[in-house]
Amino acid sequence: MGSERRQYQRLVKPLPATFRGGSGATECRVADISWGGCFVQTVTPVRNHDRTEVEFLVGDTMLTIQGEIVSVEPGIGFAVKFDALTADHAKALKGVLSAPEA
Repeated sequence: MGSERRQYQRLVKPLPATFRGGSGATECRVADISWGGCFVQTVTPVRNHDRTEVEFLVGDTMLTIQGEIVSVEPGIGFAVKFDALTADHAKALKGVLSAPEA
């Protein structure tokens, strides 16, 4: 049937979050996350290819990761492809994600 486009295994674990875009900060929920990005659940309209910043708590670390909106499902949410992760991002995400495959 459809082909899998994800490069990394994802973790389905809803996390309260905030995303920032051109219209300011909006509360949302991260529905799933991987080393490459996440899916943000929100009814707030966004545009494909817009830049965004997603902030969420992993363990006891608040992460703020920037990226590009790569897919939009109106009324449901959008997919974000993360920019390059910092060492701090990777350290926090290791607590919930398995190591990326080489």
